[in-house]
Amino acid sequence: MELSVPSKKNNNLAYRLFESIQGSNMEYTYRGSFTTKVTDTILALAETNLANENIEKKIRKRVFFIIVEGLQNVTRHQSSTESDELAGYPGLFVVQYKPDGYYITTGNLIKIEHEKNIQKLIDKINSLDKDELKKYSLEKLDEGKFSEKGGAGLGLIEIARKSGNKLVYAFEKVNDSFSFFYMHSKIIDFNNNIHQNKKTSNKDSLKKIIERHKLLEKENILLNFIGAFTQDTLVNLLSITENQLQGTVILKMKVFNLMVEILQNIVNHADIYTINNITGKHAIFYIKETTELLTFTSGNYIENRKIKDFKEKLENVNNLTEEKLSEAYNETLLNFNNKNDENPGLGLLDIKMRAKAPFIYDFYKIDEKYSFFTLKIQINKMKDGLEKYIIQAQDDTPEILLDPEKGELKFKGKSIPENAVSFYKPVIDWLHAYKEEPADHTKVSFKFDYYNTATDRQLVKILLILEEISKNNDVELDWYYNTGDISMLNDGKKFKELIDLNIQIIEMTDEEREN
Repeated sequence: MELSVPSKKNNNLAYRLFESIQGSNMEYTYRGSFTTKVTDTILALAETNLANENIEKKIRKRVFFIIVEGLQNVTRHQSSTESDELAGYPGLFVVQYKPDGYYITTGNLIKIEHEKNIQKLIDKINSLDKDELKKYSLEKLDEGKFSEKGGAGLGLIEIARKSGNKLVYAFEKVNDSFSFFYMHSKIIDFNNNIHQNKKTSNKDSLKKIIERHKLLEKENILLNFIGAFTQDTLVNLLSITENQLQGTVILKMKVFNLMVEILQNIVNHADIYTINNITGKHAIFYIKETTELLTFTSGNYIENRKIKDFKEKLENVNNLTEEKLSEAYNETLLNFNNKNDENPGLGLLDIKMRAKAPFIYDFYKIDEKYSFFTLKIQINKMKDGLEKYIIQAQDDTPEILLDPEKGELKFKGKSIPENAVSFYKPVIDWLHAYKEEPADHTKVSFKFDYYNTATDRQLVKILLILEEISKNNDVELDWYYNTGDISMLNDGKKFKELIDLNIQIIEMTDEEREN
């Protein structure tokens, strides 16, 4: 079996990312689709970390307010840029805690035609003093004209007021129609003793964020947390991942089980280290995705005296066959004399069994006492072929079942997602993969109670892929409508006229409605 080979520092992404924020006490980056559930868990994570820091309550409240406003701004803009070309284009949220204050950065797509209006507004805000800002805010509230998605909004004025600093911004061109808008704000806590010496330029700070964002884009890193890990951190990171990742139940279970073990390994076994007067289990964790792989990477401090034994344990686990892994796990589980709760042996065995792939790891010497340990685990998403895709029904999204072996595709319920493009993108990606090796007979059923116009466009994309499949394979589609639902009946007729498919329009009985 292939063993892990330590790489050079400058080739290790985890160490590069961790080293790039030296000078910060904590940094959390989320890159992806922003829904209500995702933003709620981001806020919970931010609130947990704010509470754990030695910061005055009034400063925490200001930071939290700006985070809320920033996330709302990203969510609003995100929904206005749902184009086919940029479907699912991820937004950005970054919160940093440095010795001289908090830095909060948001990023989202905007139409290039809106750049001048946003720039004009922010420049106007930056030209005003504290009293003038308050007056300007009241004027805009009275006017009630700040609800346009293309024009920033009242939130920017309030962010400037709460932060007490000028807003820093930048535009990076994405294509001829869209650019990526970065908005960066800083809150200084003058009352905290650790904020006395080190000052950071706001513009320089944003420049580094943009450089790192380009690296995250290039590597397709979905989530990145750097800071002191606690059990609360673990819980919130799992919650964010659950709301972000769309995929099969099998893959999702594998993802969560691995994440739990990797994060738990950091929380329980990372050695305590002090950075900028903050003592804790400082570490990094991020998720990277490609078409074929999901990669989980962690990094944390370890005392040099432990490395020899730990490395030997890693290599021993890497060398075990699946059968021997199971035997070693059971033996370790039942051997209470080895104090399993105090060493990572059981967790490493569990990670290896679930991932079915060798560990890739490195140790970097920091000083005479500590080194930095990085661990990488990879899941082959397509290892067993195209997997069954299941999404459970929610209040605003339908139940979806895509079974490649049986050739069954089922959609049922209501579809009014916050972002239809992001919700249906993994379904469409699955169908493109299914199209390469479809079943001889594909049976499709749509049993929608109702859906919005944004869903309508995604359904056309799905039907066009099915139309392609039907050119060489049998595809049968049943479009159900409730008795008396003329709108859903007409939609079925519309699709039958537009798409060259064998579509049967069926009035839904009570029994069929339940199945």
